[in-house]
Amino acid sequence: MRSILVTLIFAFCLFSGLLGQAQTNHIQGKVLDENGMGLPGVAIAIKGTTSGTITDLDGNFALDVESGVILQVSFVGYITQEVSVTSQTFLKISLQPDVEQLEEIVVIGYGTQKKSDLTGSTGIVTMADADLQPIQRVEDVLQGRVSGVFVSQNSGAPGSVPRVNIRGFTGSPVYVIDGFIDGDINTLNPDDIENVSVLKDASATAIYGSRGANGVIIVTTKQGAKNKKLKINAEYYHSMSVLGKKLDLLDPVSYMKIVNKKRKEANGLEAFSDEEIELAETTPGFGTDWQDEIFRPAHADNLSVSASKGWKNTSLRASLSARNDNGIIKNSDYQRYTTRLKLNSKLTAKTNLQLNAAHSYERTHNLGDRYQGTNPIVAAATAWPPNLPVYTLYEKTDTTYTDYTGFQGYGPTVRLNPMYQVNEKDAQGKSYNTNGNISIQQEILKGLKFKLFGAAQYATGEGRTFTRYKPETQGSFTELNESETNRYKYQGNAQIDYSGTFSENHNLNITSVFETLVRRYKRTSLKTTFLVPGEEGVPGATGWRDEPERMLSFLSRLGYSFKEKILFTGSMRMDGSSRLPENNKWESYFSGALAYRLSDEAFLTNSNAVDDLKLRLGYGEIGNVSSIPVFAVQDLTSPRRQAYVFDGVTPVDGEAFENGNKRSNPYLRWESSRQWNSGIDLVLWGGKVEIVADYYAKFTEDSHFNKPVAGYLGGGSIKTNSGRFLNKGIEFQMINKWSNNSGWDIKSSINLTFNKSKVLEMPQDTIFAGSKLSEFDKNTHVLIEGQEVGQFWGYRYLGPKLDGADPLPGEIPNLKPGDAIYKDNNGDGYIGVEDMEVLGNGHPNFVWGYNLTVGYKNWSLNAFITGTHGVKMYNIPQHGLIGGGAGVLDATSTEILKSWSINKNGELPALTAIYRAQSSLFIENSSFIRMRNLTLAYEFNGSLKERLKIEYLRIYAGAQNLFTITDYTGYDPESKSGWNTTPGVDLGSFPVPRVYTIGMNLRF
Repeated sequence: MRSILVTLIFAFCLFSGLLGQAQTNHIQGKVLDENGMGLPGVAIAIKGTTSGTITDLDGNFALDVESGVILQVSFVGYITQEVSVTSQTFLKISLQPDVEQLEEIVVIGYGTQKKSDLTGSTGIVTMADADLQPIQRVEDVLQGRVSGVFVSQNSGAPGSVPRVNIRGFTGSPVYVIDGFIDGDINTLNPDDIENVSVLKDASATAIYGSRGANGVIIVTTKQGAKNKKLKINAEYYHSMSVLGKKLDLLDPVSYMKIVNKKRKEANGLEAFSDEEIELAETTPGFGTDWQDEIFRPAHADNLSVSASKGWKNTSLRASLSARNDNGIIKNSDYQRYTTRLKLNSKLTAKTNLQLNAAHSYERTHNLGDRYQGTNPIVAAATAWPPNLPVYTLYEKTDTTYTDYTGFQGYGPTVRLNPMYQVNEKDAQGKSYNTNGNISIQQEILKGLKFKLFGAAQYATGEGRTFTRYKPETQGSFTELNESETNRYKYQGNAQIDYSGTFSENHNLNITSVFETLVRRYKRTSLKTTFLVPGEEGVPGATGWRDEPERMLSFLSRLGYSFKEKILFTGSMRMDGSSRLPENNKWESYFSGALAYRLSDEAFLTNSNAVDDLKLRLGYGEIGNVSSIPVFAVQDLTSPRRQAYVFDGVTPVDGEAFENGNKRSNPYLRWESSRQWNSGIDLVLWGGKVEIVADYYAKFTEDSHFNKPVAGYLGGGSIKTNSGRFLNKGIEFQMINKWSNNSGWDIKSSINLTFNKSKVLEMPQDTIFAGSKLSEFDKNTHVLIEGQEVGQFWGYRYLGPKLDGADPLPGEIPNLKPGDAIYKDNNGDGYIGVEDMEVLGNGHPNFVWGYNLTVGYKNWSLNAFITGTHGVKMYNIPQHGLIGGGAGVLDATSTEILKSWSINKNGELPALTAIYRAQSSLFIENSSFIRMRNLTLAYEFNGSLKERLKIEYLRIYAGAQNLFTITDYTGYDPESKSGWNTTPGVDLGSFPVPRVYTIGMNLRF
């Protein structure tokens, strides 16, 4: 009996031990911050015990716990979270910021500020938001992520520079890179960026004076952390780019038949015989698909490597990057190489030193104006006859040879053989950019600091273009163009900062700066022309140099807060520019912004929903001289004589000036902008929802316009202060975060921007801008007092004249069936420039972006979509694709099947009708919705990382510009030329490609 009892007790103890072992789990996990990044040093404690662990540098942890215990997860600045452990083996824990504790620091002009204390309208992007997709340029970080910021990828050429506008369509914003004003972002590796701040309203940008007239984008680069061992980070990705869509063009046989039909209607003489058409029908592979000839799948490689290390008082980070990108048009490519070094050192207890140095090299090959000039390759590839081969065998009296096929008496005379353009114009560009800055900050007294900052940049560029003579073209020649440019920039600052607290409730911050900026530009060029192949060249050289441009500035900013409930920021800046005459050289501008934290009131302090609610109101004034040439205020050109007929009979010489006959104006003054801004910042439910909304109105006055000068005074134009504009709009942004203890983590953000512009005053009631599509037309765009900026100007197309149809309103008399009907606005019975009207706008009414990231344990999926709406595009190539009417062009697009000559109820006129290129027929709706990014990523942990001896490993695959929803018939609704007063013109631009990417991130 006793032995049985002992056996039972032993068995019970063994079972209990086994049961206890079965209930002990080895769990792994990761703690993430609100941006989905791993948090190091997070305390993981078993509730009710002293046992636990902390996360490593990537936020990972491992722990042996019993089933049913509760883990307490805590970190400074974040809300402590409790997690129950059941049967999980992996925990993904997302901590949310404690709004009352965490004070995010934001970079503003000449300093930093707590995000909660911002009074101006400032957009913030961290690279944690952008790391979810491959980023090639700084502008990619901003696109669709900051309300009020419009980023347009005007060209799909590798290395192309997107257009950026902040709050309306004025000039380009200024970039400030680590304190260096007007830094060159083209040379900046996105992997070096820590965060980006966008100063939008005048109360925020006024501290930069004239430099901030069009908004300020502040870029802060990454730096090493002190007391950290050596860390090496690397990212590599490979991408393949393809043409997003092909245009639907005629096959060779259909093209030949329609050309014949057009010639027969015109003069009864067909271009192709029945035998030639039969040969085309029976010959396999007859003709050329010119789109297939010029386009190709293109590959790109991008590598970024950085190393950082920290000691007790010093941190150092060094990086390098290399990018090799082939364009989707054959024989085009781009390379960029960058290096950067950043050093921070605490020299003494009160002295800090920071050093930044960077160098970049860029090489472009067959990029740029060859896609926007008089013979754009893309437009040529769609207009060139599909029945022609790339090469033709030519016979001379004593020899035969093969050369590119030339003009055959049909097709476009203004377009060159597309493959000739691809292969026989070799354009290379090289640029070298070296810049650096150094700053020393000394604490004089408690709260009082003095800082010296110096920066310099030297950039040089080389260009070389070799163009072979055009095949079978009389008078053609071979030409070599070479050029060199040199740019210098210098900046020096002396800055004093004071920060203090009085009686616990009063906080005061004062910044005062003296600043000097110097810029200089020099260019030389050499052209050699070879009239006949094999002859010696005829050289010619030109060159010019700017005198140094100088600007001196004094600025000061005061920030005050009472109990962090009432916040005020005021600034003053005085600028003096060498671009202006002595009497108008200096100007002063002021700004002020007030914020009130309503959430501190008693009725909201105990709210379960509202964590922070702040109301903002700001006003600011800013000056601008960027539109004034350096010598616009003085006569530096030689006078010449220009005849003017005063009496209608006898010409009399009057004084005029060279250099485009532009006159000087010694009375020019600063352009100024006044901007009002009101906004609201709202944080709900423990930081799970953040909402920012703003309304703004920006008045630009004394704008610089070229005003015509009367012929009897010498003619030409003179730059004057004679324009007023208004930009007003609404911005809205909402961020939503959600996570649970099962490993799910979701973050989404949406932003919307609405903007309207208005011309308030100009030198004339109407000013035409852009270029003419015909010598009988006005320019493509128009500025009219009382109306919007960016309007298209042309003829209103009403449709073809149909058989037996009643006249349409505005139709001129005596039209025959098949003729094009254009609206006769003045009712004189004729169509002329007096009948042209506004046909739409090249600026959008509103833009939006939606970013969604879904994480589950080690997986993450990012989807990023943007939209642009209420915008038109001038599809100029389409005029040639449907034949250009009665001219020598011949249609290549299948749209010509809608011609009255082929379909009596079609939408297009007869093949021989008069087409007006500058008409509503070619102005299309280019609104679009685009999937910018779709990327799936997986982050490894556990045994694989241990075997590879790495701290972090992430692989990803995705697609950029995956699809576009649009009614635009051209290649791409976003790829275009033009600027603020002349937007939305498609000249046959380089299409934005669809890109497929695979890549990986490593950290050792």
